[in-house]
Amino acid sequence: ELEAFTYVSSHDLQEPLRKIQTFADRILEKEKLSDSGKKYFHLMDDAAKRMQTLIEDLLNFSRLSTSERKFENIDLNTIVKSVKADFQEIIDQKQATITAINLCKANIIAFQFRQLMQNLVSNALKFSKPAVPPRIVIKSNIIKGSTKKHIHLSPKKNYCHISFADNGIGFDEEYKEKVFEVFQKLHGKEKYSGTGIGLAIVKKIVENHHGFITVTSKLNKGTTFNIYLPTN
Repeated sequence: ELEAFTYVSSHDLQEPLRKIQTFADRILEKEKLSDSGKKYFHLMDDAAKRMQTLIEDLLNFSRLSTSERKFENIDLNTIVKSVKADFQEIIDQKQATITAINLCKANIIAFQFRQLMQNLVSNALKFSKPAVPPRIVIKSNIIKGSTKKHIHLSPKKNYCHISFADNGIGFDEEYKEKVFEVFQKLHGKEKYSGTGIGLAIVKKIVENHHGFITVTSKLNKGTTFNIYLPTN
């Protein structure tokens, strides 16, 4: 069923959207439209692009369950460096800083963990405070499960604990479980773009690594994600 969904998402659903966007662009270029007519075509094009992004995000989410899982012992600094390069333009634009502290090696699925970091960085940059340069701090350390009293931590295992903190707009603590659900958006699309799937993808990737993730946040005080990955 997942393979069928993946095929439909990547072919049958996207083709009509491509045609809508193509013909809308042609009409805007070649036809004489009133200002209101141009406005409606731009709105239609924007809606088609949002739909395409949603399909692509759902496709990425489904692929997390079907893709090959090859674990490698990788320095997390290389992942963060690569992700920073992806966002360099917006980092410069917002005068943001991303600081990596004591990042260790971890047994991870490289392309999935890169996607996880991309989603967290994208969120931190998107939900930053107006006129306040975003500050992102990523730390990691090895901990013993026995030192943390948590239902998801085995006292017999060691964990790579990764914290990802920002100084953004944050959210009310009552939503700390809902943010990981598919289609959960705490802010309207008029102000913040997105499909509400990003953090669901993050949670799924952590689960693919046999770990778990928690989040703490306060309005206007920033957000911190804590990821725990077993090392043995």
